[in-house]
Amino acid sequence: MTQPSKELLEELEVEIEQTLYALIDLELEENYATMNTQFAQLLAKVQTALLINYKLDVLVEPQAFATETCILLQSLIEAKARPNKRHKLLTHRMILKIWLRKNQRFMREFLPQMF
Repeated sequence: MTQPSKELLEELEVEIEQTLYALIDLELEENYATMNTQFAQLLAKVQTALLINYKLDVLVEPQAFATETCILLQSLIEAKARPNKRHKLLTHRMILKIWLRKNQRFMREFLPQMF
């Protein structure tokens, strides 16, 4: 398996961060359909970079990557490890909830504004 280039990983880090902020805005607007679409597109790019496979299994060590990429990969691992009620499929929404909770900027900047 070929490792992604440093440039590709840097571009992916920026895209993950931009997508995070876009998803936070969509969450505040309760636009869940668009959230799922944008998140699915992001996961496809993460898969193209060979960081995850089509089953959303993380193929790399998350700590080896930049902050936002690491948090996203850790969120995927945590979401897959959770027991699913009635054997539901892992959904983008479940992963997103974990990712947003794990992201400190969301916790400090956006969550307090929601109440």
